[in-house]
Amino acid sequence: MNNKIKYTLTIIIAILFFTACNETYTPKKRAYYRFNFPEKKYEKWSAPNKFTINKPVYASIDSSRADSGWYILKVPQLKATLYLTYRENVNLNKEEEESRALVYKHAIKADDIISQNYINDTNKVFATIFDIKGNTATSINFHIVDSNKRFIRGALYFYARPNKDSLAPAIEFMRKDIVKLIETFKWEE
Repeated sequence: MNNKIKYTLTIIIAILFFTACNETYTPKKRAYYRFNFPEKKYEKWSAPNKFTINKPVYASIDSSRADSGWYILKVPQLKATLYLTYRENVNLNKEEEESRALVYKHAIKADDIISQNYINDTNKVFATIFDIKGNTATSINFHIVDSNKRFIRGALYFYARPNKDSLAPAIEFMRKDIVKLIETFKWEE
């Protein structure tokens, strides 16, 4: 290539370089989910001959696997699912330890794990709720026992990438529903 062509190409590239970017580029801010929370209302729901709870009206319960002890509470608006596992005639100490072990498997990613006990002697409902802080697969776990032979374990999941900042409002919203579920829980005889 001769010098005249090189010189011409250099000038064309320089002109394109300086005229192509007239606007200032501003990176977009990171966005989080926007939640439209439904109004808090509850209705009684029963797993025949097992237990009764007050569940949110905006949630549905899939009990198609009830013979295996599985109940799935879904809140589609939040892409949230609460998995409930019911067992009876079991060793409660073993079940509680297994439940705690499942919670503490998240300790690798968790910033903190806080437990809180609920006791209702009248209805024989003894529960522990675990708040798992951080970017973990599940944010809230709990178990309920009757101090005799029945056990329920619950785990809350969101069908979204774990992000404690963006999911925090939804986690807090669902936590109130879980606390209501525990407070209104009754074993059926």
